[in-house]
Amino acid sequence: MFEGIVGLIIQLIIAGIIGGIFVWLAGKALGAPRATYWHGILIVVSAIILSDVIGYFLGGLGWIKTIIEIIVILLLIKHFFAVGWIKAIVIAILAVIIAIIVTFVLALLGLAFAATALKGLIPGL
Repeated sequence: MFEGIVGLIIQLIIAGIIGGIFVWLAGKALGAPRATYWHGILIVVSAIILSDVIGYFLGGLGWIKTIIEIIVILLLIKHFFAVGWIKAIVIAILAVIIAIIVTFVLALLGLAFAATALKGLIPGL
């Protein structure tokens, strides 16, 4: 049991630090008045916790659960960044796009590093 709690806390810290960057950058890019990195971390950590709670109570409801989770995430963005519904939706979408782009670039860098590292080991590279 203790390992599960420690694992959850570590997961929340890592997800908050990494995911908070994407949410914060999206909020800053769209001029949200209270877009700080700390608020980005709070949005991500709160979203994870609330999604788990919603999933616990509404686990078998599928789409209804997903819609409620999306609304909760948008409410968190609205609250912490002090924006309206439209801007919260755009911030959420932009945060996902930023995360995809960063992940793609890091994957390319990883492949380039691996190819360079293997260049002398595999003939023909």
